[in-house]
Amino acid sequence: MPRPALLLSTEAAEAILAGALAATRAGSLGEYLRQRRQATRWFVRRHLQPVLGTAGDALLADTTHERATLLLLRWGMSRLRPDQAALDAPIDDAAWLERTSWRPFLALACHFGLVPVPRFDARYRRSAEESPAENLCGLWNVGPSTFYRYLDKARRMMVEALQAPAVRGEDRVALRDGVHAELARHDWAGEPADVRRAWHLAQSASTAAARDASSALWHALQAGDAGLFVRTLRRFRIELADKPETDVLLDRMARRPVTPRDRVELRLSEAMLWRTRDNAEREYRACEQALRLATEQGDRLLLGLVYGTTAWFHESRDVDRALACAEDSAEFLRQAELEAAPGSAEAGEVSVEYVAALVRLAWLLVLRNSPRSRTVLDLAEARRTTPGLSHEPLAMLEQTWGEYWRRAGDLRLAIAFKHKALNISERVGDTRQTLSTYNNLSVLYLEAREYQRAIEHASRVVTHSETSAVDPYLLTSALGNIGIGLFWQQRYDEAIEMYRRGLVRAEAADLRVIAHRAHFNLAEAYFKRFQLRGDPADEAEGDRHLAIVQAAPPNERDAWFQEAAPTLKADALGLAGGFKHERFWGEESTEHFEEMREVQRQRAVLAVPAPAAAHVAARLAIANAYAAISTKERETAIAMIERHALGSAFEAEINRLGVTFSRGLTREKALMAQWKQKCYGVLTEERIGPVLHQVIATGSINKSGYAQLCQVGLATASKHLGTLTERGLLVQTGKGPSTRYMLP
Repeated sequence: MPRPALLLSTEAAEAILAGALAATRAGSLGEYLRQRRQATRWFVRRHLQPVLGTAGDALLADTTHERATLLLLRWGMSRLRPDQAALDAPIDDAAWLERTSWRPFLALACHFGLVPVPRFDARYRRSAEESPAENLCGLWNVGPSTFYRYLDKARRMMVEALQAPAVRGEDRVALRDGVHAELARHDWAGEPADVRRAWHLAQSASTAAARDASSALWHALQAGDAGLFVRTLRRFRIELADKPETDVLLDRMARRPVTPRDRVELRLSEAMLWRTRDNAEREYRACEQALRLATEQGDRLLLGLVYGTTAWFHESRDVDRALACAEDSAEFLRQAELEAAPGSAEAGEVSVEYVAALVRLAWLLVLRNSPRSRTVLDLAEARRTTPGLSHEPLAMLEQTWGEYWRRAGDLRLAIAFKHKALNISERVGDTRQTLSTYNNLSVLYLEAREYQRAIEHASRVVTHSETSAVDPYLLTSALGNIGIGLFWQQRYDEAIEMYRRGLVRAEAADLRVIAHRAHFNLAEAYFKRFQLRGDPADEAEGDRHLAIVQAAPPNERDAWFQEAAPTLKADALGLAGGFKHERFWGEESTEHFEEMREVQRQRAVLAVPAPAAAHVAARLAIANAYAAISTKERETAIAMIERHALGSAFEAEINRLGVTFSRGLTREKALMAQWKQKCYGVLTEERIGPVLHQVIATGSINKSGYAQLCQVGLATASKHLGTLTERGLLVQTGKGPSTRYMLP
């Protein structure tokens, strides 16, 4: 949880406020702040940071914070005005004389000399020596005790007003707006808009360098630079997730007239923000909104960006969906790069995003132990020097190389690449990437059997989560890594507790892949504790967690856990032992895990003597597995043909598939297989059988017979039969009412 802000009692806060106001009236505020260091610390920590960040270099000479404090006091006092206008905005006569709701504000502002009392001689004629308090008592016809009650009430109200920006985003932004308005009236009066915009851009850069993320974001908004706003939000997404004003600023920018791309990127940045806040529903909703906007524009660049962010959303929930989104992202951006005019600013922009998409795709392929990851990594590496490439994809490229070499078995290279990634993220102050690298280094040190060092790196992520919001994916992964380090030190009780913490957080965030990883780790730890202590309850718990892992859909499990789960209990109880290393698989095992595992099981059956029936069953099971693989690849190809409107460009290849599938089958089965291959977009699989049976039984079919069988209109029937004829499944004979369609 974030660290609570410095708090004072109401009485202490009122005393400090009264002293500051009295010093302001006496013209000695600077001296008061120097003498009262506690008051200065309170103001700076609690309230002055947004003032200083908003004013930027306009307050460089204000080393004692005197002017900044005065700006804060003036804003706090303006909050007491019932009309919420600026402190020195005009006040009508009725407010001075009749409206009692104004009296606390007027009592405080006039008593401390920030607002002068005008003359109302028709109502009350004051003397030259009267204080503002005496003047107001006469004007309102009240005694001193009533006046001081107004004054005390106003002080309490002002303390509340000054406390509010620390917890309410609207109030914090209002404070910045108020400070900005004061500076605009006194420092920048008459300055043209372009000069002010340039100033805000400069302040955004300087406050970002000082890691004042909220001020950097506010200045980007004031400059009207949506691109800078998005970049700032992404760079400081962990820091800004905790700030009360972030959502207000994001909403303000979204309401401005921005380009379609900026609008999409604002939604994607919002998704990242909700991810850090552990709100999966809002994160996915923001991704969906971005996808709708990108689809409306029909812009391949925007679609590539949206699918890239959506891939991160699914990475911990559905590994297959994540990979599909990453592949779509890279493909859309590749097409956008081809369409962009060479040498144009758009081409450069698309190239940068394409490299980032390649890195993202390579990362997901590495996590699946796919050898294909090396091909994509080499392609991304070749474009490392793309002009304009930001630190984030470069750091992620180093991360991915590190993970690649870990799974390739070269820990020395893996650690070197991870430290390169850490250097980049630390140099630019990217907290999210830094924490991610701590996690990855933790995994490497686990594999190197440096368990305490692994625990220390993962603990940095957990420690950071105690003071700031942290992406739940990072936090749950860190808790799991700490648990693994404890497990290999045989500290099973502590490991189980850490795994449980990770499981609770993963389930709360709907991180299904991480949750099943935690179940796997818990099962292993319970089995080991059962082996050590002999408590049947531990064995039962291990069995329960393992059953959950084995019942999980393949897309919700890491590839490595799919392979390791069946032998986990035997391994944990000592029949096999040692650290299990994640290593790359063959390409087919990566893409078609269940089918290839079935092939391996049946090959084992064939490897030993057995009855002929067992070998026949094994051969058929292998054939079925390969047929399932072929079908999946064919359906993917057909889906791509339809999505990219490639028409009949691949008709010959599909025909060859039909021949391969139907070879050796009976005529009717062969025809059925052929029709299934070539009826896409016309007949569903359920309707192919009745139509084909009718043609075989009667020798032909006409338009009305087809319409009746398929429950479609005559026009649709005519169109379908024409398409089936074009694809070579039928031939047309006769004309007019005697038209018939027969098998070739």
